[in-house]
Amino acid sequence: MVYLQLLVVLGAIFLGVRMGGIGLGVTGGVGLFLLTFVFGLKPGHAPIDVILIIISVITASAALQSAKGLDYMVDVAARFLRRNPRHIVLLAPLVGWLSTFLAGTGFIALALMPIVVEVAEKTGIRPERPLAGLTVASQNAIVACPVSAATVALATVLAPHGVALTDIILISIPATLLGALAGGLVMLRYGRELADDPVYRQRLAAGEIRRPEAGEAAALPRGAAWSVYGFLLTMALIVLLAALPQLRPAWPGAKGMEPLAMVDVIQMCMLSYAALAALLCKADLKEMVSGSMFRSGAVAAVTILGAAWMSDTFIQGNLPLFKQNIVGIIAAAPWLFAFAVFTMAVILFSQGATTKVMMPLGASLGIAAPVLIAIFPAVVGVYVLPSYPSLIAAVEMDYTGTTRLGRWVFNHSFILPGLVSTMVSIAAGLALIAWR
Repeated sequence: MVYLQLLVVLGAIFLGVRMGGIGLGVTGGVGLFLLTFVFGLKPGHAPIDVILIIISVITASAALQSAKGLDYMVDVAARFLRRNPRHIVLLAPLVGWLSTFLAGTGFIALALMPIVVEVAEKTGIRPERPLAGLTVASQNAIVACPVSAATVALATVLAPHGVALTDIILISIPATLLGALAGGLVMLRYGRELADDPVYRQRLAAGEIRRPEAGEAAALPRGAAWSVYGFLLTMALIVLLAALPQLRPAWPGAKGMEPLAMVDVIQMCMLSYAALAALLCKADLKEMVSGSMFRSGAVAAVTILGAAWMSDTFIQGNLPLFKQNIVGIIAAAPWLFAFAVFTMAVILFSQGATTKVMMPLGASLGIAAPVLIAIFPAVVGVYVLPSYPSLIAAVEMDYTGTTRLGRWVFNHSFILPGLVSTMVSIAAGLALIAWR
C-alpha cells in the first residue's frame, strides 16, 4: 500500500512541475485528497506558519521593490563590478550572494546578469564564468537569509528542539559564503577563452552580437536608499530579537514565562516595514500587489501549501515504516540524508518547499538539529535541471553565447559551480558544528 501512496505523491509532484507556476501546489492538493479519502491517511500539519511568513516577507519585499530599493541595490552592485572588471569571475558570485542575502530573493540576480555579461565581454573574459557563479550563488544565499521561506521553515521545524534562528544563520552564513567563493574559483579557467570560443566568433563575424546600449541611468528617488536602509534595519531587529529572547514580550505558559514566538516577530516586523515604506518612501500599494515580487511570493505560498501538506501527510502516515527501515542507516551516517534532501530539491524546484517537506522527516528520524543545519544547503539543488527560471534567464542574457544549457540535460554551464558550491557549503557546515 505504501508504494501506491508513494506513486501518488511522486505523480503529483512530477505533474505539478510539468504544469509550472502554481501547478505543484494544486496537484499537491489532489495528492492530499487521494491520500486522505482513498488511502485513509490522517492529514498532516498544514504549513500555516511558513505561509504566513512568506506572505509578510513578500509584502515587505514588494514594498522595497516599489520604493525602488531593489534598483538602488542593483545600482550599487553594478558600480562595484564595473570598478573591478578583471576580478569579476570571483566578485560576481560574492555580489550575487550578498544581494540575495540582503533582499531575501534570488531573483535579484536577474537584474545583475546583463551587467555581468557586459563587464566580462568588454574585459575579454568568458561571460559564462562569472554568470554561472552569480546564478548559483544567488540561490545558495537563500539558506543564509534570515527572512527567506527556507530559513524560516527550518527554524519552525527545529524550534521544538531548542534551536533559534540565530543558531541557523551563524552556520549557514559562513558556510554558503565559502560555497559561493568556491563556485567562483572553479570557474576561473572554465571553458575556452572568449576570443577562442567558436560560438562567440561566429556570432561576432555574423554581426549577431547585440550589446546593450549604454543609456543614461534613470535618477532614483531619495526614498530608494532609505527603503534599503529600513529593510536592513528590520532584518537586524529580527536577528537581535532572535538572539535575545528576553527582549520579546512574554506571557505565562506551560513552561513558565514564554516569549513571543519568532514566527510572529518576523510577521510583525515585515508588515510594519511595508507600512513605513508606503508612508515614508513612497511605495505604491497597488504597484506592490501587481509587481513580480508579490506574484512570485503567491506562487511560493501555494506551492508550499499543496506540496508540503501532501508530503507531510505521506511521511507522518508511514513514519513507523520509515523509522524501521531507514533510521539505522541515518544513525550510522546522518550526512547521507543530505543526498535525499538534494534529490527532493531537484524535483520540487523550491528551497522553501524542500525544507518544509524533508526537514521534519529528518527530525522525526532522530537526526540531530546541528546536522540538519549543516546539510541545509542541500535544499539548493534547484540548479541541476536547466529549466529553473534564473538559469534560462542567464542563458538568454548572455549575448556572446558562451553560457549554454547543453544537449544532455545535465551538461550545462551551472552544474559544476553548483555542485562544488553545495558540497563546500555542507562540508563547511559540518566542520563548523564540529568546531562549536
